[in-house]
Amino acid sequence: MNIRLEDVSPLNFEQVIKLISDKDQEQKIQIFERWVGSNAYFLGVCYTYKFKARAIYDGETIIGFACHGLNPDNQRFELVSIMLGYQYQGKGYGVPCIKLVINEMIQHYKCNEIYITVIHDNVAAIRLYEKVGFVATGEVEKAFHDEPVYKLVVS
Repeated sequence: MNIRLEDVSPLNFEQVIKLISDKDQEQKIQIFERWVGSNAYFLGVCYTYKFKARAIYDGETIIGFACHGLNPDNQRFELVSIMLGYQYQGKGYGVPCIKLVINEMIQHYKCNEIYITVIHDNVAAIRLYEKVGFVATGEVEKAFHDEPVYKLVVS
């Protein structure tokens, strides 16, 4: 694996928005997928809130997308979205990709805590987040779904 993060740019924009997380998802661009908002949706969120949008590569192949930033509503540094294309799931990318994004956030923001939300029945994502150290806070964010909030304390 040669995983790295790159800015979403005119060179990779279409590849990023076409990447989907669920094999059974319709093969056209939609605002919401089963477990996450679409990458097109989150690119709009990034533009609106000035979050950082990142394409996740393995070598020259885009395998995922992430975005992060300071949430102006609660002043928390949030990993707003992270996803892998369905064809790259279950291949050992999850932990290295999320750690790479976390490390970028720590370096970029000098933050002590990182927050993430997840749809409550997305068991695979919850296991992944807990595996890298996120802990449920007991809070629930009211979004399109009620989403439990998880926090990672970094040193």
